[in-house]
This record gives sequence, C-alpha cells and structure tokens, in this order.
Amino acid sequence: MKLAFTLCSANYLPLAKTLGLSLLEHNPDYRFVIGLVDRWEDATGYFAGTRIEILQVEDIKIPKFESMVNTYSLVELITSVKPFYFDHFLNREPGIELVAYFDPDILILLPLTELEQTLSHHDIVLTPHLTQPINDNLMPTEKHIFETGVFNLGFLALANRPEAQKLIHWWSRKLETECLLDLSRGYFVDQLWMNIAPCLFDRVWIEKRPGYNAAHWNLHERRLSGESGKCWINGLPLIFFHFSHFDPLKPGQIAKCHSRFDLASRPDLVGLFESYRKSLLDAGYEKFRENRCFYAKGETRKIFRRTLLGFLRRNTPLSVKLKLGKYVQRFLK
Repeated sequence: MKLAFTLCSANYLPLAKTLGLSLLEHNPDYRFVIGLVDRWEDATGYFAGTRIEILQVEDIKIPKFESMVNTYSLVELITSVKPFYFDHFLNREPGIELVAYFDPDILILLPLTELEQTLSHHDIVLTPHLTQPINDNLMPTEKHIFETGVFNLGFLALANRPEAQKLIHWWSRKLETECLLDLSRGYFVDQLWMNIAPCLFDRVWIEKRPGYNAAHWNLHERRLSGESGKCWINGLPLIFFHFSHFDPLKPGQIAKCHSRFDLASRPDLVGLFESYRKSLLDAGYEKFRENRCFYAKGETRKIFRRTLLGFLRRNTPLSVKLKLGKYVQRFLK
C-alpha cells in the first residue's frame, strides 16, 4: 500500500482538499490522509464523495503532545508532529510500503511513478531548495537558504525500510523539544535538522529533477511550458508544484516573501496559478481562512517570550546571560 499525507489546521483544509484531489486523480492506487492538527467536527460532510481520510493528531497518541502544545506556536506545533505521523503510518498501520508527505499548498500534476522507482532503491527522498546559483540580491537569496535549510521539508518520501525508521526515531526525538522558529538560535522548525540527514543515514536520494518541488525559491532556474494539468518544466514533466506563501486573494503575486518575479514577469506561470487559485476558492478558501485552531493557545505569550529571549541572546554579554537567564526564563513561563 502506498500512502500520502499532509498536515494542517482547519483553516488550511481547502488547500489540503485541493492537494488530496489532485493526488488521487493521478494516483488512484494511493491512500491520502489529512493529519488534522486541530479539532473539527464537520470533516465528514466537507469531504463527502472523496476518498480523503482525516486523522486527528490526538488519535496518534504522541507521548509528549500536551507539553508540545503548551510550548510551541501553531506553526511549530504543526511541523513538529510530522515524524510522529510517519511513524504511525509505517509502524502502526499494516501493509504500508511507502509514505510521502506533501505540504497542503502543493498541487500534484502527474503520477508518482518515478518517485516509486526511486524508493525501490533508496529509503529517503529529499528535494533541495535550489540546484543552480542565484546571481542577484532579490528575495529569496542563497543566504535565506542557508538560514532555513538546504532541503525543503514541504516534501519528504520514505520507504518502509531500516534507514527510514532510523531517521524517524532521531527526528521525532529532536522535534519533541527543538522544533523552533528561532533563527537567532539557528532553528527553523523541522527543516534545518534535515541538513545533516545525508551524513547520518544511508540510502538517501537527493532528487534534483526540476519537476519535483518546483516553487518560488527555484523559479530562477525553472521555466514552465504547456497548459495547466499538462505542464513541462525545463522540458521535463512537472510532477508537483509548491505554491508556498501564495495568497489566492492577491492575484498577480507569486508569494508574499518573494521579490524576484511576479506573474506579470512570468507569463509561463499564469495558467497554472490561475487554475490553482480557482480550485482554492471553489473549495471554500475564504470561508475557512478565519478559522481559529483549537491548539492556538497563548500565541502572543509564546511569541513575546521567544522575541525577548532572542533579543537578550543577541545583545547581552555571556556573563550577564548566565546571571539573569534563569530569572528571565522563570518570569516568562
């Protein structure tokens, strides 16, 4: 059995539904599961008539989940549970041969046949953010990649074999307490940990073909051709596109943190983006976007604490940190 999954809170369900429908259209032999890091009662009705499954985070019994909820911001929490879902699918559900994770803002355009062939020879498949140098100072730069990770963890595929199991065990232990969005300390949620995965584990494949995880950060090296649903990128099939930081209510903008291109300067992308935008709106994007996650508790306190500690870390001498650190930590708990 082949399984793909995503993770989100309820406000991202239109994106997750669009992803799931695109995956199942081209890969009808897969199961598709939404790992819902939230509580939402109406999942059955929203997904009626589809083969999309919902698995709420409390149902996979993460040992330190309550502590993670109390410590992490919502983005940190959602990314922190990723290895635990991998563990659940590979070790607690029978007959699973491979599991692929996709961020909810991804669209699958073709069968995953090549990926399956790769996983017949490797246990772990990663995609780098870019494969060609950036020769300007527009965002995102190579320095941004240094800070946020060599590999983009919007996609990760694992075969149910020993090296993947080792990775899950190591990664889940790290993310119990260190899935932090804190660049001042060298943390970028779940992603930076994977920089060293090819050093720690064998049978890792770094997938550089341009049709895998095409996104705003690698558009300087990739050109699209063909129509939506039958796309080519640099003359090779486009397997999946990652619409990271795309806002369907701001047509013309590729991503909110991107200054290199817009759709006016990249007419090759217009058809694909318009088709995706329509799919999100049809799936109820505007209705769902205001939903507040059940686990979004104390977000202001968590962000303030992280910001203050980051400021102290960067701007106070080590001797002062040692004297005051424990009092600041106690005050901010």
